[in-house]
Amino acid sequence: MTTLDGRVAIVTGGSSGIGLATVRKLASLGAHVVSGDLAPFPEQLTNVTDVVADLSTAAGCEALVNRVRDDHGRLDAIVNNVGIAPTRDGFESITDDDWLKLWNVNVMSAVRITRAGIPLLRESDNGSIVMMCSSTARVPDPYWVDYAATKAGLLAITRGLAEELGADGIRVNAVSPGSIRTPLWDQPGGFSEQLAIRHNTDVETAIGRYVKDERRITLGRPGRAEDVANAVAFLVSEEGSYITGSDIPVNGGSVKHI
Repeated sequence: MTTLDGRVAIVTGGSSGIGLATVRKLASLGAHVVSGDLAPFPEQLTNVTDVVADLSTAAGCEALVNRVRDDHGRLDAIVNNVGIAPTRDGFESITDDDWLKLWNVNVMSAVRITRAGIPLLRESDNGSIVMMCSSTARVPDPYWVDYAATKAGLLAITRGLAEELGADGIRVNAVSPGSIRTPLWDQPGGFSEQLAIRHNTDVETAIGRYVKDERRITLGRPGRAEDVANAVAFLVSEEGSYITGSDIPVNGGSVKHI
């Protein structure tokens, strides 16, 4: 893959899961990555700057972009990855506060950081924005109906923003992971345990049933965070320089419509 030497990238939600894998991947290709998250970055990498910030707030988003401007004076890529995905018991159980919290974290963080970063991206010769969306935006289910709505919103923003910023040489794309087994799955009370309870069996058997019977994943396994990070790295590199307004599915074949 094309080197990212000298490039500067923001990755939100960079301290775990897909965000962490993305930080590692971009850094391994030579980019200097500024990771923004509530939790500190969990390891020491020479070309990674850790910014602890609450990206559900305007102040937190501003602090992250200001750090990039102050430290580097340039920005080449934004990966809007930060998000929360609580599982739900059904539509009626989701309160107004639940809806607003999810929208503020998953959508407004991307809106605020992108808006603040566009002036810097205009100065890049390969400016790129990647929205971390989800296959649930197209195939929602009862467990994540509000989460799916936020990801559908990000897809709409991706399409519109790609049209607006194309003249500035800034590409805007989405990556839509399917079932990716991150630490969120396997934490106490996480999705893996919930599946085990639902199927009245052990975690691995329950995940196998989910993969085969519910999601019907063609490749027969959940994805890895690294699978998603590879797609992001491609989009922000020179190899993706003629791709904009696109949504790259990373779902192992679980979304089967054309």
